[in-house]
Amino acid sequence: MRRRVLGLLVMLLTATLLAACSSDAARATPPGSFARDVDLTGQTFVVGSKEFDEQLLLCRMTIALLQSAGATVVDRCDTKGSENVRSALTTGAIDMYWEYTGTAWRTYLRQEAQLTDPRELYEAVQVADAANGVSWLRQAPFDNTYAVGVSAANAQRLGVRTISDLAALTRSGSPDARMCIDQEFTGREDGLVGLLRAYDFQFPDGALDTLDIDAIYPALAAGRPCVFGEVFATDGRLNAMRINTLVDDLGYFLPYQAALTVRTDVLNRAPRLALLGDRLAPMLTDQVMRELNARISVGRRSPDDVARTFLREQGLIG
Repeated sequence: MRRRVLGLLVMLLTATLLAACSSDAARATPPGSFARDVDLTGQTFVVGSKEFDEQLLLCRMTIALLQSAGATVVDRCDTKGSENVRSALTTGAIDMYWEYTGTAWRTYLRQEAQLTDPRELYEAVQVADAANGVSWLRQAPFDNTYAVGVSAANAQRLGVRTISDLAALTRSGSPDARMCIDQEFTGREDGLVGLLRAYDFQFPDGALDTLDIDAIYPALAAGRPCVFGEVFATDGRLNAMRINTLVDDLGYFLPYQAALTVRTDVLNRAPRLALLGDRLAPMLTDQVMRELNARISVGRRSPDDVARTFLREQGLIG
């Protein structure tokens, strides 16, 4: 009798272990510490992002974490244009993506108040966006604000340190007052028009060059076709290409700290999604994001490889 009982116990234990192994094997990403507290088995999520390196990185991190917790994920990374990604979220085409507080405040919520305190801005965005059925998970400490870049060599040659210095240089008629921007920056509420208004200057005809955002960094390093250009503060190419960012001495650019935005109905269906923001966001400092972004833009590694390597190093996935 004892042998039969022992045999049944062994069979039960074996079946349990096999079931657990089968469950883990079925996951597209091996579980780590995140999956110990979050079980999303049977859930399906559509994850989106904008098209630049940092957004692709954040998208791939999100996908890997969701998969590690047992979820099925539909990949909608690399959608072109902020307005398109936001529209995909609010219309239900995607369930979540990482957005920046400054972008939401100016571009989607159409707010004019100049909130320069990152926490105050985040809380204001959280409250205002709730009416749109959008929930903001915990914000990361990194601030990927817009900035005006110039090579270190040209900054020293021209004696420019602030955006006010650029405005004065432009008013003087200097041929060096040329700026590269991407198409989106020209039409954004928090873009070129507001910048020129805040600093009270205009570029002369022919002094603005419209380039793809990825082409602006090498253009600045070379000093042609432009000396100044629109850049992102946490882009990994700034250090690698010795590009300085001008001080925004009038405080035009708002904080652009990132958080995972999730449709509220999706968060209500899977409330433990909030732990994704709680676990991942605090790790994403300015220094960390510049380094991770550089692995993509300078090191030529894929966003998925960089994302998964970082998450494994932190123990969040297996």
